Amino acid sequence: MSDTDAGPKHAKRIDPDTGKRILLVAGLVLELIMMAVGLWPAAWLVLRFAPVADTPGHWVLIILGAILVFNFGYLVALLLFRIITPYPQEGLHTIDPDGKVPPVIRQFMYNVLLVKARYDPPWATMFSSVLTRVPPLGPLFTRFFGPHTTSMTMGDTIKLIDPHLIEAGKNVQFGFNCTIVAHHYDNRGMLIRKVKIGDHAVVGGETTIMAGVEIGHHAIVASRSVVRPNTRIGPYEYWAGVPAKKIKDLNSD
Repeated sequence: MSDTDAGPKHAKRIDPDTGKRILLVAGLVLELIMMAVGLWPAAWLVLRFAPVADTPGHWVLIILGAILVFNFGYLVALLLFRIITPYPQEGLHTIDPDGKVPPVIRQFMYNVLLVKARYDPPWATMFSSVLTRVPPLGPLFTRFFGPHTTSMTMGDTIKLIDPHLIEAGKNVQFGFNCTIVAHHYDNRGMLIRKVKIGDHAVVGGETTIMAGVEIGHHAIVASRSVVRPNTRIGPYEYWAGVPAKKIKDLNSD
C-alpha cells in the first residue's frame, strides 16, 4: 500500500484525545436526559402542591418530596440505559499495530459512563445511594449493575470501577477505601476479566484488586496491598505487599 493510500485512512481515524472529549460530551448528554426524566415529575409535584402550601413545614415536605421523586426518576432512566447497553466482552483485547482501538474498548467506556452516573448522580446523592439498595430498585440495580454479592459491607467505603464484573460471597469484609477494578489497560490493549472473592474473605483497607483476580474463601489480603491481574489466592492464604505475595497459610480452625 502506498503512502497516498495510507493517508486518508489515518486522516479519518479519531485520535485518543479527541475520542475522550467526544466521550465527555456523550456523558453530558446522557446526564441531561436522565435529569430531564427526573425533573419532569419533580416539577409537576411542586406545581401541584405549591398553591396549598401556606407554612414552612408544607414547603419542606414539598421540596423533600420533589428531591425524592427526582432521584427515583433519574435512577429509573439510568436503569433503562443500563439494560439496553451491552456489556463489554471479557478477554484480552489488543490494539492493532497501526494504533486502531478495538470496538470493545469504546463499548467499555460507554459502560464507564453509566457507572459514573450511578455513583456520582447530580444533587441529593444520599437519596440515590439508598434507593439503589432497597426495593423496588435495589434488586434491579444489583442484577444489571452489580456488584453481585450478598455481603452487606459492599458499598460506600470502597471503590468499584467495574461493578458488573465483581462477584463476592457472603460475609466478605472490605477495608476502608479499597479499590476493585476488573480491567487493565496499557499500550498493548485492554484486559477485561471478572474479579471473584470467596465467602468470609478479608480485603484490607486501601488495597487494590485488579482484573482477573480470584480470592478464595477465608483468605486475607493485607492493607495497602496491590494484587496483580490474574492472581489466584487460595483459601486460607494470607497475602501482602506491593505486588502482593503469599506470606503464609492460615489455620482453618
